[in-house]
Amino acid sequence: MFKTTKIGHVGFWTKDLARMEDFYTRVLGFKVTSRSGPGAMVPGGASVFLRCDVTHHEVVFFQAPENASGLYPESGNSMTEAKPGFQHLAFELPDRGEWLKALRYLKECGVKIEYGPLVHGPEGDGFEQGSGNRAFYFCDPDGNYIELYCDIDVFREEEESS
Repeated sequence: MFKTTKIGHVGFWTKDLARMEDFYTRVLGFKVTSRSGPGAMVPGGASVFLRCDVTHHEVVFFQAPENASGLYPESGNSMTEAKPGFQHLAFELPDRGEWLKALRYLKECGVKIEYGPLVHGPEGDGFEQGSGNRAFYFCDPDGNYIELYCDIDVFREEEESS
């Protein structure tokens, strides 16, 4: 057995690389780390690597070939279209103040909040429950469901072994 330390990054196909780069940089505040030209990494498409912290990238988008099918939600979004594969992507914010600031900013940018704001807790989802992490969900331009959250429980290894 080996120990995995964290999820490093997520890669997505996209129909419109420029549109996704604009959304993730302008609306979500990511920074472009690097780009590759058509065919450099995947057949046919260019790519853009984006980061939200000091790691080279957390998200990478690949331009899908023109004839690609079955890569995107056909109706609704990745949360409402239940099929095997991607369901949602979550990004942690440092605290409740930054989480509320993000909620206001996304609304100002015209981003529709699909679910929440709420508290995910053992009692179920809602804003009245006191325990659990705070979250809200929205879609990026390709219909990928995105969660922004704060106040998640953290487990220490010593707690797990006792």
